[in-house]
Amino acid sequence: MRWEVWLHRPYAFLVTYLMFVGATRRAFAEQGIKGEYPIVAYDSYTWYRCPEMIKMAAAEAGKYLQQKDIFTLVTQCENLYQQIKQETKQLIQADRADALELYQRVVDLILPFNVYIWVAHGCEEYYIPIITEKAKEFVPEPEVEKFVGDISKPTKKTAHNLMEDDIRQGMSLEKLHQEYAWMKARIEGGFAPGFSLEEMKKIRREVLAKTAEKIEQPDVPKSLRDLSAELQELVFLRTFRTDALYELYHLAQPIFARAAEVLGVESIRDCLPGDIKNGKIGQQRNVSQSAILKYCDDIVVSDCPVITSAGRETGKIKGAVAWPGKATGTAKVVNNPQQVDKVNKGDILVTPMTIPAYIVAMNRAVAFVTDEGGITCHAAIIAREMKKPCVIGTKIATQAFKDGDQIEVDADRGIVKKL
Repeated sequence: MRWEVWLHRPYAFLVTYLMFVGATRRAFAEQGIKGEYPIVAYDSYTWYRCPEMIKMAAAEAGKYLQQKDIFTLVTQCENLYQQIKQETKQLIQADRADALELYQRVVDLILPFNVYIWVAHGCEEYYIPIITEKAKEFVPEPEVEKFVGDISKPTKKTAHNLMEDDIRQGMSLEKLHQEYAWMKARIEGGFAPGFSLEEMKKIRREVLAKTAEKIEQPDVPKSLRDLSAELQELVFLRTFRTDALYELYHLAQPIFARAAEVLGVESIRDCLPGDIKNGKIGQQRNVSQSAILKYCDDIVVSDCPVITSAGRETGKIKGAVAWPGKATGTAKVVNNPQQVDKVNKGDILVTPMTIPAYIVAMNRAVAFVTDEGGITCHAAIIAREMKKPCVIGTKIATQAFKDGDQIEVDADRGIVKKL
C-alpha cells in the first residue's frame, strides 16, 4: 500500500485495538449495518492512510447509506451511547463481582460503539467529493471549501456546548464536575485524569465571562438543502462519537483499576483483552514500537514497526488551506484542554485537532495549524468565522514543532515552516 501519515495519536493500546475490531464487517453487522472500514494501519502511535483505503471506505459507505441514512445511523449511535453508559454505571456498583469478569463485560460493552468511529470516516469520504462537485454550481472554485464548510456547520449541540448551557443555567460545581470532568481526558482516549474541581471552577468562570456563541446558519440553495442537512448530521456525528467513546472509557476507569490490581500491574491501558484472557499479562510489549494492521477480515498485531517507507520531514510541512493569510509567531502545542492557558495573544496554536474547548486559545492565537481535519472540521469552521490563517491536515505538525519555536504559517500555499 502507498501509506502516508494520517494522524499521530498516543492512545492506550486497548483503545486503538478495539477501534480496529470495530472496523470489521462482523462488528458492523451487529449494529445492523452491512459494511466495514476495509483497510486500516497503525504503527508506533501513528495512523496511516492510502488511496486504496479511502476509495474502498467511500464505496462501503455508499452501500450502507442506501440501507440506513445518516440520520438513522446517528440516532443508533446516540441510543447505544446511552445504553452503554447506563450499563457501565451498573457494573461499577457491582462491588462483589469478579474484577476480570467485570473488565471483560465493560470491554464487550464499549467495543460495538467503535463502529461509529468508522461510520463517520467512511461517510466523510463518500460525501465530500459529492458536495464539492455540486458546490461548483453555486460558487467559484476558490470559494468551494469555505462554502462547503459553512453549509455543513451543525445545529445540534456538542458536549462542550451542553456544558456551557448548564453553566449558564446555574448547575452546581459538583454536578458540573460529575458530568463533564471526562472532557480533559478526551485527547488521550479516556485514560487520562479528568478535570479537578478547581479546574472546573476556572472553566465555569471563563464561560460566564463571555457571551454565548450564536450559531448562524447560511442561506443554502434549495437544491442543496437535503444534502446540507445530511452533512450537518455527519459533522455532528464526528464530534459526538469521539466525545462519547472517551467519556465511556473515562467512566469505566474504576473497573479497569480493579482489574489492574488483581493482575498486579500498574494499568491495563496497554494490555489487549486476548493477552489477559490467555495469561500473557506479564509479557508487556513496547506499544510505542508496535503496530496493528487490518485488511478486510484480518487483524494482525505486531510487536515491532512494519511501516518504514513513510518519511517525516521536519522544519517545513504542508497541509490544506482552511482560511488564507500569513502569520508568524511562537508555536504553542496543545494536546488537551488543560493546556489551552499556555496560548497567549499572538501565538500560533499547533494541535492534533481543535475542539470547542479550545475556543479561548483560538481567540488569542493569530493562526491555527492542525495534524488532522478536512474542510468540514472544527478548526476550518472556526478559522473561517474568525478569519484567521489556518492550515489543516498537516499530519505531523505536533511532532515537527515544539513550544517556543518561531514559525511562519503561509496559509495561502498551505505551508508551515520553522524560522
